[in-house]
Order: sequence, then C-alpha cells, then structure tokens
Amino acid sequence: MKQKYIILTFLLSVIYGFSYAQILDDSTKQVYGVKTVRYMLEDDILNNRKTFYNPDTSLTNFHLFDFSLQSGLLYQDLGNVGTAIKPLFFLPSTDVAKNLGYNAYAPYAFDVRKTTYFNTKSPYTNVHYVQSGGGTGIMHFIHSQNIKPRLNATLDVRRLAASKQYGAPQTREERSVDSWAALFHSNYESKDGKYIILGSYNHFNHAPLEQGGIKPLSDTVNFVAENSLGNYRDYLSKRTGAASRDWRNEWHIYHQYKLSNGFQVYHTLDYQKRRDLYTDVKFGSDSAASTSYYHLSPKSSKDTLSMDVRYRLLENKFGIKGIYKGFAYRLYFRQRFYNLKSDFGDDFRLKLKSETLLGGWANYFFPDSVRRAYAETEFGTNGNLRLQAEYLSPMIKLSFLQLSSPANILDEYFVSAAYRRNTSLKNVFSNNIGATTTILSGRWTFTPSANYSLIKNYIYYNQQAQATQTSVPISIFRVGLGLNYQWKKWSISNQSYFVANSEEQFIRMPRFTNNTQIAYTFLYAKTLLISTGLEIYYRTAYKADNFMPLNRQFYLQDQQLVWGTPVADAFADLKIKKVKLFFKFAHVNQGFPLNGYYVSSTYPGLRRTFYLGVNWPLFD
Repeated sequence: MKQKYIILTFLLSVIYGFSYAQILDDSTKQVYGVKTVRYMLEDDILNNRKTFYNPDTSLTNFHLFDFSLQSGLLYQDLGNVGTAIKPLFFLPSTDVAKNLGYNAYAPYAFDVRKTTYFNTKSPYTNVHYVQSGGGTGIMHFIHSQNIKPRLNATLDVRRLAASKQYGAPQTREERSVDSWAALFHSNYESKDGKYIILGSYNHFNHAPLEQGGIKPLSDTVNFVAENSLGNYRDYLSKRTGAASRDWRNEWHIYHQYKLSNGFQVYHTLDYQKRRDLYTDVKFGSDSAASTSYYHLSPKSSKDTLSMDVRYRLLENKFGIKGIYKGFAYRLYFRQRFYNLKSDFGDDFRLKLKSETLLGGWANYFFPDSVRRAYAETEFGTNGNLRLQAEYLSPMIKLSFLQLSSPANILDEYFVSAAYRRNTSLKNVFSNNIGATTTILSGRWTFTPSANYSLIKNYIYYNQQAQATQTSVPISIFRVGLGLNYQWKKWSISNQSYFVANSEEQFIRMPRFTNNTQIAYTFLYAKTLLISTGLEIYYRTAYKADNFMPLNRQFYLQDQQLVWGTPVADAFADLKIKKVKLFFKFAHVNQGFPLNGYYVSSTYPGLRRTFYLGVNWPLFD
C-alpha cells in the first residue's frame, strides 16, 4: 500500500507542476518536443563515445508491447505475461562472475546497465498503458526533468498484472501475476565536462502464483490434448496453494573524472539486496506432490513447503581509460563480496565470500570512421575467463566469444534431492562465433546470419530438476535468414532460424523457427497514420523444458511436445500527432488448425485475446 501512495503522490505533484509549466513562445506555439528531450547510456560514456538519443516516436511494431514480442517470441515462458521465462535458444552469458542463479523473473525487472539517463529542456512525461480482455494490464510511467541545467532526475515505474488463463478463476480479475518495478535515477556533469556521475535506485517486487500447468482430467494421461483445450478456464491447475516472490533492491553508481586529455579514472559501485521466496501451503495435503511434482526424497513431513533465500552482493570496480595511438582502452579491477542465507535446511547457506576479477578492453576505429573492431578480456579467482572480439562495419559483423564460467550458487545446492552444497561442478567452457551481413537488392533486404557454439561441462537440470553436468561436448549451429520487402504501402518481413544440435538430450530447442509479418501502412484524412496487418509465428514441435518453481529452474521433460502449430496475431497501429494507439487480436486463429497449443510442458499458450494500448508523451 505504501508504494501505491508514493506513486499517487508523485502523479499528483506532476499534474500540479503541469499547471504552472506553460512553455510557450510569444505566439503560443509550443517550442519543446521530442528533439529537446535527449538521453544517454552508461555504456557509451564508459567507452568514450558519448551519444545522445531522442525518444522513439516511430509507429513501426508499436503493438509489440513487451520484450518477448519485440524479440520475435524468442523466449520460452509459461503462457502468460509475467511468468517464468528463458531464452528459446542457447545464449551464453557474458558475465563470468559467480552469480546467484535466480533468473526466471529477471527480464521483468529494470536493467540498471541499460538506464536511459535524460537531459531535458522541459519536463518530460511518457505514459504507456496496455489492457487486454483477458485481464492483463501493463502501465509504464516516466517523468524526467532537469533540476539544474546539468542535473537531471527521473522516475520510471512499471506495473504489471495478469489474470489466470486456467485454474477455475471465479472472476476475470483473479490474478496470476502481480508485479511492481520502480527505477529512480539521476545524472550530473560538471561545467567543464571533466566529471560525470550516474546513479540509480532499482526496486523490484514480482509475485506470481505458481500454477504448475493444466491438470489432466484423468490420472492415466500426462496432459490434455491440444484439440481438447478449447476454453482454458474450464481446466484446473496442478498447484492451487503455491506462490513465489522475487524481491530486490539495487543501488548503482558510475562516475568518472578526466585527469588530462585522453586519460580518465572511473569507479562503479553496485549493492544488491535480494529476497526470493516460495511457499506451497497445500504441500502436506497432496500425497503425490513430494515425488511427482517436486521430486523430493524422502517426503517432507511438513504441511507447508517453503523456501526463503536472502542474498547480498557488494561490488566495486575501479579502472582507468583513455586513448593511446588511435586505440581507446580500459583497464579495471573488480572486487565482489556476497553471502546467502536460507531457512531451507542447515546446509543451504553461504558465509561471506569474495571474488576478484581483472579486465581490459581496446577499441579501434578505422580511418573511414564507419568500421571498428574491439577486443576485451576478463579473468578472475574462480577460474573465470572471458575473451571477446568483434568487427563491425555497415555490411558485416563478426564476433568471437570464449567463456569459462563458474557454476551458479544455486546450481551447487540443487545437485541432489538432499539440497546440500556440492562444489564439484566444473566451470562451463564455451567457444562462440557469429557472423551477420546485410544485402540490399531493389525492394528486398536480406540479412543472413550464422552462429556456432561448442560447449563443454554444460550444466543443465535433469528430469528430476537436479543440476547435472555433461561429460561430452555439445555443438550447436544456428543459421538465420531475415527478409524484408517494401512495395508502395505494403511491407513483408520474415525471420527464420534453423538449429542443428549434437546433444538434444541436454538442450532442447525447436529445429525450425519462423516469424512472418504482412503490413499495410497509409495516411487517413492527412492526420491519422495507420499500419495494420497480420503476424504468424511458427516453431516445429519439440520437448520444451518444464519449470520447477521451488528452485526456479527450467528442467528436462520427455512426455510432451509443445508448439508445432502456427499462431496468428492481427494488429492495427495508429498515430495522430504525438499519441500512438494499437489494437491487437492475439491468437486470432484459435480453432484452426487446433483449439490450443502449449509453450511449455502442460502450460498452454495465450488463448484468443484482444489487446489495446496507448502511448502519450508530454513535453511541458
């Protein structure tokens, strides 16, 4: 409740401020707009290529309202917004430090490394709201203004609520996900430009119900057939008393000082305080829950199954950077301290640990200023190693990434049903290479890509949801082809991926993935811009991982195929002056060819649902 009062007070203050903010010239013409609102990114400042960007005002793909849709649905979730999620394909992490390992809900939190640090000439407010007929509501509110010419403060708030698709909900508002994310950030630059400081406070409170998927109507079957799904609301869920919470507070500061031309010192401070909870109040009354769902042995005698994990992390990074003989460079020292406490057994805790990493980075711009190449390395006390190099030009991008990453903290505790720490897991080693190019031919644009990964000591969660390490190397080859065709007011875009995987028993991915969009864009009555069309998503059937809410990990299952059917969404995006709207009919083809489909084991995909959304930026 306190959060709601704080946000309400802030909104009223903004409205009060608007009544006094009449930023007009003598002819009553508004002089401030999107061009007078700029933002910068920490990575650009860190790499000495400070760049200012303006807020996005384009209408293209405005109906893609969350990160998964914007990626082309290249994530596996549990069928609803706000549920546990992971990348659809193998994606190596570039952070080789020893991390906690709770990542299933992380994409819904703000990423402080991607904070947009504003510099505004006038108060800037952006309101984005999405509502669906299925009970999903998303609100994103930004307010930013310069307190002084070189000092800015911004409040960024996201609210997400999603209703149950199944599990016999009594009302449309019976929620399956309730989430708040708030980011307050500020930036300051000295008058002479020598000192810059960026700072942010990030709060995340994500509370999903863990339904466990659809419960079969008979004990003799593992799942409901796709063509029998129909109205998902008629089906019960496997779990009815289980819930999770991902709660975190994070402070982040980056600042730098220029000692002389071409030479700077910088420091980054991060403090993270997390609490991850899971509770199943009906665990004791469900005799099959221990072995068939949680894979616990021996059976717990408790009526309630609960886990409360508290994690703390303090990290400091000190470095120098500058330019030497045409190369931009960075050298840094990174020190981390972390600990873990839990009420889930005496062994499920970790006393204060430390970790040290050293790193360096070099970047070179070719004389034409449009091509560049960079290389970076990082190594540490846990056998951490990262070697990374890229070549980028307008026509081609080449990349190489070599990693040696320690097991996550949670992996070491979930290697057996006893849930006792085991430090025998080896570092995961991988070599990753990639290439992408763009070819223009008349109205056609072709974007072929290729990625190859060779992985050793891969850590996965087996059919009992326990961390296991492979003894054989895994080769994954993925090729992609993007096509775009423009003719008058019509546009057709298509993105396909094909995957060859040497060890499908350890990593499950669809062999073929395809996204197609057909759109028609026109101007109505000289003021209303409209883009309308159809999107079709298809993945070949594959045995996607199941989800274990107790340790928040996706794990292997061998009983059920998911996807294998096309899913179509109809949309219309509209823009009049500053305001953008969209109307979307998701899964419009439900009933043809099937009544439903699955995205994870026993978790159905989104049923036919109507969405509408609006975005309204204010510049005074």
